[in-house]
Amino acid sequence: MLAFMKEMLDKFLEVLLSLFPLSPFTSVIEELSSFPYLGYINWFVPIGDFVKMGTLWLSAIAAYYAWSVIARWVKILS
Repeated sequence: MLAFMKEMLDKFLEVLLSLFPLSPFTSVIEELSSFPYLGYINWFVPIGDFVKMGTLWLSAIAAYYAWSVIARWVKILS
């Protein structure tokens, strides 16, 4: 039963993703992957860590705004 549900979810997500357009940055990413010194540059400029920090920052800002909206709704209702 669990395998069937996973298969159904996979099919649904596959159909959902097929509705979105293809990425316009595919060729740029492929060109960057052939850059031989990209790993060394990434060692000095940790892009992955920057992305993690940015994601955390955006999550905190989104949580703050969501909380402020919920607080306003509660104040309106009460």
